[in-house]
Amino acid sequence: MKILAVDDDPVFLELLLRTLRSQGHADVTTAGSAREALALLANAQRPFDCLLLDIQMPEINGVQLCQAVRGLEVYRRTPIVMITAMSGKSFVDDAFTAGATDYITKPLDRLELKARMGMVARLHDERQRMAVLERQTAPNASLPEFRVDFAAPLLIPGVDRAFEYLALENYLLTLGIKRLYSVGAFAINIENADLIFSKTNAAAFVNMLGDVATAILDGLKTEQVMLSYAGGGNFVILVQRNFSIDVEELALMIDLVLGDFESIYTADRIPMPRIRIGELVRGSIFASTRPTRILDQAIETAQPKAAGKPGTRGLAA
Repeated sequence: MKILAVDDDPVFLELLLRTLRSQGHADVTTAGSAREALALLANAQRPFDCLLLDIQMPEINGVQLCQAVRGLEVYRRTPIVMITAMSGKSFVDDAFTAGATDYITKPLDRLELKARMGMVARLHDERQRMAVLERQTAPNASLPEFRVDFAAPLLIPGVDRAFEYLALENYLLTLGIKRLYSVGAFAINIENADLIFSKTNAAAFVNMLGDVATAILDGLKTEQVMLSYAGGGNFVILVQRNFSIDVEELALMIDLVLGDFESIYTADRIPMPRIRIGELVRGSIFASTRPTRILDQAIETAQPKAAGKPGTRGLAA
Protein backbone atom coordinates (compact mmCIF):
# COMPACT_ATOMS: atom_id res chain seq x y z
CA MET A 1 0.00 0.00 0.00
CA LYS A 2 1.01 3.59 -0.62
CA ILE A 3 0.85 5.35 2.78
CA LEU A 4 0.96 9.01 3.81
CA ALA A 5 1.82 9.74 7.46
CA VAL A 6 1.29 13.27 8.81
CA ASP A 7 2.59 14.60 12.16
CA ASP A 8 4.24 17.87 13.19
CA ASP A 9 6.52 16.00 15.63
CA PRO A 10 9.59 14.89 13.60
CA VAL A 11 10.74 12.46 16.29
CA PHE A 12 7.43 10.61 16.40
CA LEU A 13 7.16 10.75 12.61
CA GLU A 14 10.55 9.04 12.27
CA LEU A 15 9.52 6.38 14.82
CA LEU A 16 6.29 5.77 12.92
CA LEU A 17 8.15 5.54 9.61
CA ARG A 18 10.64 2.99 10.96
CA THR A 19 7.90 0.93 12.59
CA LEU A 20 5.84 0.80 9.40
CA ARG A 21 8.85 -0.22 7.32
CA SER A 22 9.80 -2.91 9.82
CA GLN A 23 6.29 -4.33 9.35
CA GLY A 24 6.68 -4.55 5.58
CA HIS A 25 5.25 -1.19 4.49
CA ALA A 26 7.96 0.16 2.22
CA ASP A 27 6.00 2.82 0.33
CA VAL A 28 5.57 5.43 3.07
CA THR A 29 5.65 9.21 2.54
CA THR A 30 5.76 11.63 5.47
CA ALA A 31 4.55 15.21 5.93
CA GLY A 32 5.22 17.60 8.82
CA SER A 33 2.05 19.66 8.44
CA ALA A 34 -1.46 19.56 7.03
CA ARG A 35 -0.54 22.02 4.28
CA GLU A 36 2.38 19.85 3.19
CA ALA A 37 0.09 16.81 3.23
CA LEU A 38 -2.53 18.54 1.05
CA ALA A 39 0.18 19.49 -1.44
CA LEU A 40 1.39 15.88 -1.59
CA LEU A 41 -2.15 14.64 -2.11
CA ALA A 42 -2.77 17.16 -4.89
CA ASN A 43 0.46 16.33 -6.74
CA ALA A 44 0.50 12.55 -6.29
CA GLN A 45 0.65 10.72 -9.62
CA ARG A 46 -1.01 7.73 -7.99
CA PRO A 47 -3.41 8.27 -5.06
CA PHE A 48 -2.37 7.20 -1.57
CA ASP A 49 -4.05 4.05 -0.28
CA CYS A 50 -4.00 4.97 3.42
CA LEU A 51 -3.53 8.10 5.53
CA LEU A 52 -2.23 8.29 9.12
CA LEU A 53 -3.03 11.70 10.63
CA ASP A 54 -2.05 13.30 13.93
CA ILE A 55 -4.90 15.31 15.44
CA GLN A 56 -2.96 18.03 17.26
CA MET A 57 -1.15 20.10 14.64
CA PRO A 58 -0.79 23.90 14.32
CA GLU A 59 -2.84 25.97 11.83
CA ILE A 60 -4.79 23.05 10.37
CA ASN A 61 -5.35 20.19 12.82
CA GLY A 62 -5.82 16.55 11.93
CA VAL A 63 -9.63 16.63 12.13
CA GLN A 64 -9.76 19.59 9.73
CA LEU A 65 -7.30 17.81 7.45
CA CYS A 66 -9.44 14.68 7.53
CA GLN A 67 -12.50 16.73 6.51
CA ALA A 68 -10.53 18.34 3.67
CA VAL A 69 -9.32 14.95 2.45
CA ARG A 70 -12.84 13.53 2.47
CA GLY A 71 -13.84 16.45 0.28
CA LEU A 72 -11.50 15.20 -2.45
CA GLU A 73 -13.37 12.78 -4.71
CA VAL A 74 -10.47 10.35 -5.06
CA TYR A 75 -10.09 10.09 -1.26
CA ARG A 76 -13.76 9.76 -0.25
CA ARG A 77 -13.24 6.14 0.82
CA THR A 78 -9.53 5.99 1.53
CA PRO A 79 -8.85 4.50 5.01
CA ILE A 80 -7.83 7.27 7.43
CA VAL A 81 -6.36 6.39 10.83
CA MET A 82 -6.04 9.16 13.43
CA ILE A 83 -3.01 8.93 15.73
CA THR A 84 -2.99 11.16 18.80
CA ALA A 85 -2.32 11.44 22.53
CA MET A 86 -5.86 12.80 23.02
CA SER A 87 -8.41 10.14 23.98
CA GLY A 88 -11.37 12.20 25.29
CA LYS A 89 -14.77 11.40 23.82
CA SER A 90 -15.05 14.79 22.12
CA PHE A 91 -11.82 14.14 20.22
CA VAL A 92 -12.99 10.66 19.25
CA ASP A 93 -16.37 12.00 18.11
CA ASP A 94 -14.77 14.76 16.06
CA ALA A 95 -12.39 12.35 14.37
CA PHE A 96 -15.04 9.85 13.31
CA THR A 97 -17.52 12.55 12.34
CA ALA A 98 -14.86 14.04 10.08
CA GLY A 99 -14.59 10.68 8.32
CA ALA A 100 -11.87 8.78 10.16
CA THR A 101 -11.83 5.01 9.75
CA ASP A 102 -9.93 4.22 12.94
CA TYR A 103 -8.19 5.85 15.89
CA ILE A 104 -4.93 4.99 17.70
CA THR A 105 -3.61 6.72 20.81
CA LYS A 106 0.01 7.58 21.56
CA PRO A 107 2.45 6.31 22.72
CA LEU A 108 2.72 4.05 19.71
CA ASP A 109 2.08 0.37 20.34
CA ARG A 110 3.78 -1.72 17.64
CA LEU A 111 1.39 -4.67 17.91
CA GLU A 112 -1.66 -2.41 17.82
CA LEU A 113 -0.29 -0.59 14.78
CA LYS A 114 0.32 -3.89 13.02
CA ALA A 115 -3.24 -5.03 13.72
CA ARG A 116 -4.68 -1.71 12.55
CA MET A 117 -2.67 -1.75 9.34
CA GLY A 118 -3.79 -5.31 8.66
CA MET A 119 -7.38 -4.08 8.99
CA VAL A 120 -6.60 -1.16 6.68
CA ALA A 121 -5.19 -3.51 4.03
CA ARG A 122 -8.37 -5.61 4.07
CA LEU A 123 -10.51 -2.48 4.01
CA HIS A 124 -8.52 -1.10 1.10
CA ASP A 125 -9.18 -4.26 -0.92
CA GLU A 126 -12.91 -4.08 -0.14
CA ARG A 127 -13.11 -0.43 -1.11
CA GLN A 128 -11.42 -1.19 -4.40
CA ARG A 129 -14.28 -3.63 -5.05
CA MET A 130 -16.80 -0.98 -4.03
CA ALA A 131 -15.27 1.51 -6.46
CA VAL A 132 -15.99 -0.95 -9.24
CA LEU A 133 -19.56 -1.30 -7.99
CA GLU A 134 -20.08 2.46 -7.86
CA ARG A 135 -18.91 2.81 -11.45
CA GLN A 136 -21.31 0.05 -12.40
CA THR A 137 -24.24 1.91 -10.83
CA ALA A 138 -23.44 5.05 -12.83
CA PRO A 139 -25.62 5.86 -15.88
CA ASN A 140 -24.66 4.01 -19.05
CA ALA A 141 -22.25 1.79 -17.13
CA SER A 142 -21.08 -1.23 -19.12
CA LEU A 143 -18.94 -3.07 -16.60
CA PRO A 144 -19.23 -6.82 -15.94
CA GLU A 145 -21.76 -7.89 -13.31
CA PHE A 146 -20.52 -7.22 -9.78
CA ARG A 147 -21.48 -9.55 -6.96
CA VAL A 148 -22.66 -8.44 -3.52
CA ASP A 149 -22.80 -10.72 -0.48
CA PHE A 150 -26.30 -10.29 0.98
CA ALA A 151 -25.13 -10.90 4.55
CA ALA A 152 -22.05 -8.64 4.38
CA PRO A 153 -21.80 -5.01 5.53
CA LEU A 154 -21.59 -2.46 2.75
CA LEU A 155 -20.62 1.19 2.49
CA ILE A 156 -23.52 2.80 0.61
CA PRO A 157 -22.26 4.90 -2.32
CA GLY A 158 -23.43 8.49 -2.55
CA VAL A 159 -24.83 8.84 1.00
CA ASP A 160 -22.81 11.51 2.80
CA ARG A 161 -23.64 10.54 6.38
CA ALA A 162 -23.25 6.79 5.89
CA PHE A 163 -20.30 5.18 7.66
CA GLU A 164 -18.44 1.95 7.05
CA TYR A 165 -19.71 -0.66 9.53
CA LEU A 166 -16.11 -1.32 10.53
CA ALA A 167 -15.70 2.38 11.35
CA LEU A 168 -18.77 2.18 13.59
CA GLU A 169 -17.26 -0.80 15.43
CA ASN A 170 -13.90 0.98 15.73
CA TYR A 171 -15.65 4.04 17.15
CA LEU A 172 -17.28 1.96 19.90
CA LEU A 173 -14.05 0.11 20.64
CA THR A 174 -12.28 3.45 20.94
CA LEU A 175 -14.91 4.70 23.39
CA GLY A 176 -14.52 1.57 25.48
CA ILE A 177 -16.81 0.33 28.24
CA LYS A 178 -16.36 3.40 30.47
CA ARG A 179 -17.69 5.84 27.87
CA LEU A 180 -20.20 3.54 26.20
CA TYR A 181 -22.97 4.88 28.44
CA SER A 182 -22.98 8.10 26.37
CA VAL A 183 -24.37 6.46 23.22
CA GLY A 184 -27.37 4.46 22.10
CA ALA A 185 -28.15 2.42 19.00
CA PHE A 186 -31.19 1.22 17.11
CA ALA A 187 -31.61 -0.77 13.92
CA ILE A 188 -33.95 -0.63 10.96
CA ASN A 189 -34.57 -3.88 9.14
CA ILE A 190 -35.75 -4.11 5.53
CA GLU A 191 -38.23 -6.96 5.96
CA ASN A 192 -38.22 -8.01 2.32
CA ALA A 193 -34.54 -7.34 1.60
CA ASP A 194 -33.91 -11.00 0.69
CA LEU A 195 -36.79 -10.92 -1.82
CA ILE A 196 -35.48 -7.71 -3.41
CA PHE A 197 -31.99 -9.20 -3.51
CA SER A 198 -33.28 -12.27 -5.35
CA LYS A 199 -35.12 -10.19 -7.96
CA THR A 200 -32.41 -7.64 -8.79
CA ASN A 201 -28.77 -7.40 -9.77
CA ALA A 202 -26.10 -6.00 -7.44
CA ALA A 203 -26.34 -2.45 -8.76
CA ALA A 204 -30.11 -2.26 -8.31
CA PHE A 205 -29.89 -3.76 -4.81
CA VAL A 206 -27.28 -1.19 -3.74
CA ASN A 207 -29.38 1.61 -5.24
CA MET A 208 -32.31 0.38 -3.13
CA LEU A 209 -30.13 0.50 -0.01
CA GLY A 210 -29.19 4.06 -0.92
CA ASP A 211 -32.88 4.99 -1.20
CA VAL A 212 -33.62 3.53 2.24
CA ALA A 213 -30.54 5.17 3.81
CA THR A 214 -31.57 8.54 2.41
CA ALA A 215 -35.13 8.06 3.70
CA ILE A 216 -33.85 7.17 7.18
CA LEU A 217 -31.59 10.20 7.40
CA ASP A 218 -34.33 12.51 6.11
CA GLY A 219 -36.76 11.05 8.63
CA LEU A 220 -34.40 11.49 11.60
CA LYS A 221 -34.12 15.25 10.96
CA THR A 222 -30.74 15.50 12.70
CA GLU A 223 -27.10 15.25 11.70
CA GLN A 224 -26.05 13.94 15.13
CA VAL A 225 -26.22 10.30 14.04
CA MET A 226 -23.92 7.68 12.55
CA LEU A 227 -25.64 5.35 10.08
CA SER A 228 -24.22 2.15 8.64
CA TYR A 229 -25.47 -0.83 6.65
CA ALA A 230 -24.62 -3.99 8.58
CA GLY A 231 -25.70 -6.50 5.93
CA GLY A 232 -28.69 -8.82 5.77
CA GLY A 233 -31.09 -5.92 5.21
CA ASN A 234 -30.12 -4.22 8.49
CA PHE A 235 -29.19 -0.59 9.05
CA VAL A 236 -27.71 0.45 12.40
CA ILE A 237 -27.86 4.01 13.70
CA LEU A 238 -25.71 5.30 16.57
CA VAL A 239 -27.15 8.24 18.51
CA GLN A 240 -26.46 10.21 21.68
CA ARG A 241 -27.77 8.61 24.86
CA ASN A 242 -30.53 11.22 25.36
CA PHE A 243 -31.91 10.64 21.85
CA SER A 244 -35.53 9.51 21.69
CA ILE A 245 -37.43 7.86 18.84
CA ASP A 246 -40.99 8.49 17.81
CA VAL A 247 -41.33 5.20 15.96
CA GLU A 248 -44.59 5.97 14.19
CA GLU A 249 -43.44 9.38 13.03
CA LEU A 250 -40.09 8.05 11.82
CA ALA A 251 -41.78 5.14 10.01
CA LEU A 252 -44.19 7.56 8.34
CA MET A 253 -41.39 9.86 7.20
CA ILE A 254 -39.41 6.95 5.78
CA ASP A 255 -42.48 5.65 3.93
CA LEU A 256 -43.16 9.12 2.51
CA VAL A 257 -39.64 9.49 1.15
CA LEU A 258 -39.63 5.96 -0.29
CA GLY A 259 -42.99 6.68 -1.88
CA ASP A 260 -41.26 9.13 -4.22
CA PHE A 261 -39.46 6.16 -5.78
CA GLU A 262 -42.51 3.92 -6.13
CA SER A 263 -43.04 4.54 -9.87
CA ILE A 264 -39.41 3.59 -10.54
CA TYR A 265 -39.69 0.39 -8.51
CA THR A 266 -42.94 -0.51 -10.23
CA ALA A 267 -41.47 0.09 -13.68
CA ASP A 268 -38.45 -2.06 -12.85
CA ARG A 269 -40.65 -4.72 -11.23
CA ILE A 270 -38.82 -4.41 -7.93
CA PRO A 271 -40.77 -4.83 -4.67
CA MET A 272 -40.99 -1.68 -2.54
CA PRO A 273 -38.84 -2.01 0.61
CA ARG A 274 -40.78 -2.56 3.84
CA ILE A 275 -39.06 -1.44 7.02
CA ARG A 276 -39.19 -2.50 10.66
CA ILE A 277 -37.79 -0.24 13.40
CA GLY A 278 -36.17 -1.90 16.40
CA GLU A 279 -35.75 -0.79 19.99
CA LEU A 280 -33.34 1.87 21.19
CA VAL A 281 -30.52 0.08 23.03
CA ARG A 282 -28.40 2.19 25.36
CA GLY A 283 -24.84 1.49 26.42
CA SER A 284 -24.01 0.78 30.04
CA ILE A 285 -20.87 1.29 32.13
CA PHE A 286 -21.73 -1.98 33.87
CA ALA A 287 -21.66 -4.04 30.67
CA SER A 288 -19.18 -6.89 30.78
CA THR A 289 -19.29 -7.68 27.06
CA ARG A 290 -17.41 -6.02 24.21
CA PRO A 291 -18.53 -2.46 23.34
CA THR A 292 -19.69 -3.52 19.87
CA ARG A 293 -22.32 -5.81 21.44
CA ILE A 294 -24.70 -2.83 21.46
CA LEU A 295 -24.86 -3.07 17.64
CA ASP A 296 -25.75 -6.77 17.76
CA GLN A 297 -28.44 -6.11 20.36
CA ALA A 298 -29.97 -3.33 18.28
CA ILE A 299 -30.11 -5.55 15.19
CA GLU A 300 -31.67 -8.39 17.18
CA THR A 301 -34.59 -6.19 18.29
CA ALA A 302 -35.38 -5.23 14.69
CA GLN A 303 -35.80 -8.78 13.45
CA PRO A 304 -39.33 -10.12 12.79
CA LYS A 305 -39.13 -12.78 15.51
CA ALA A 306 -38.22 -10.11 18.07
CA ALA A 307 -40.76 -7.50 17.08
CA GLY A 308 -44.15 -9.21 17.37
CA LYS A 309 -46.49 -10.10 14.56
CA PRO A 310 -45.14 -10.29 11.01
CA GLY A 311 -45.58 -7.02 9.18
CA THR A 312 -45.53 -4.85 12.31
CA ARG A 313 -42.78 -2.46 13.37
CA GLY A 314 -40.88 -2.78 16.63
CA LEU A 315 -41.51 -0.24 19.38
CA ALA A 316 -38.71 1.88 20.80
CA ALA A 317 -37.78 1.68 24.44
